[in-house]
Amino acid sequence: MTVVPALVGLPATAAHDKALDAHLLAVDQDPSHKASVVGTVTAQDPAAGSYLEPGHKVLIWVSTGPSDDGGGGGNQPLPTGPAPKAPAGAK
Repeated sequence: MTVVPALVGLPATAAHDKALDAHLLAVDQDPSHKASVVGTVTAQDPAAGSYLEPGHKVLIWVSTGPSDDGGGGGNQPLPTGPAPKAPAGAK
């Protein structure tokens, strides 16, 4: 098992490198984002500190800044990561 590194807040290229250093693969969840475009990781799944088998994927969401319209998705907002789970018993 390997520890999932903290990728949120890193430039996308640095996040990919850091994931590879941990023997994991960071996979951008915006299919229109190009690796040559500078962006910052805004969310990841699983969270930093989790354990995965080497070679597994860490999903990342990358923002290219305030003018980012979601990458050609009909001007939809950029996903910020997996939907938060409400605590048990919460309304």
